[in-house]
Amino acid sequence: MEILQFSFNGVAPICLLMLLGYGLCHGGFMTERFAQDLNRFAYYVLIPCNLFLQVVRADLQAVFDPAVVAVSLGGMTAVMLVSATIAHFIVPRGHLRGEFVQGVFRGNTAILGIPLITNLYGNVATGVLAFPMTLVLVYYNVVAPVMLAVYAGTGQKKGGDIVRQVSTNPFLIGVVAGIAVSLLSLPIPTFLSNAANSLGTAGSSMALVALGATTDVRGFRKGGKIALLATFLRLVVFSSMVLAVGILLGLRAERLAVLVCFFSTPTAVGSYVLARNVDGDGELSKQILILTTIASMFTMFLTLLALRALGVM
Repeated sequence: MEILQFSFNGVAPICLLMLLGYGLCHGGFMTERFAQDLNRFAYYVLIPCNLFLQVVRADLQAVFDPAVVAVSLGGMTAVMLVSATIAHFIVPRGHLRGEFVQGVFRGNTAILGIPLITNLYGNVATGVLAFPMTLVLVYYNVVAPVMLAVYAGTGQKKGGDIVRQVSTNPFLIGVVAGIAVSLLSLPIPTFLSNAANSLGTAGSSMALVALGATTDVRGFRKGGKIALLATFLRLVVFSSMVLAVGILLGLRAERLAVLVCFFSTPTAVGSYVLARNVDGDGELSKQILILTTIASMFTMFLTLLALRALGVM
């Protein structure tokens, strides 16, 4: 019973907020355009505020964990290379291969990972996630656009475009600003801290409501074999493999939960936007996004259930 309760408490709040957004949108209380604007507000303002405060409040020396960083970046590189190899034999030549690989390795950590680890271990655990997530955000924003451009046959993206995309990522800005304030021991006026805290606490909730409102479950039926394969690889195969490596290396509790946030969450919402801008299509990215979002509600619960039963979380 305790194992079920632990897993349920981690995933159920996420499901409820997404269902609320879905119900509000399809019940006529929220338009899809408003949901998209709400998602942008959470992306650019609310979640960065939360990340900033959690980093400022965290002990940076305590939360920096070389093993977590190594498994996270090493695992993503391995997932990308293996999925690219699979794509070479299964996915038709062209931009579809790039969208397939991105859909497998790029996770929705900020929107779903942050509330997941918070539900499991409290706000302090966000600080454990913040530092490796900074590196992962850089990884996503450098590797994904270049890979999509190469597969689409447009050549590599210009270095200036990549630098601009990375440096203007709001999550990255929030974490880097928090690190700077923490290292320099800069005082934050109480009124600013309270305001940022009020915004930050609403970030993940609003993003989940918006994600639920913009999720079209009809896309689940439209998902082709390639999208289904990408979903299975991301949420079952590679997630299990990376978590097994983390367990063998001694990662437990919050440290192991960081890997869950990176590898067991659905594909990032930004993957569809990026694919649309790079190769002009994005249909496969959209199908993978919808399928992984819906399926992850079940697979994340089962993943937490298994990890709790093993006594590692």
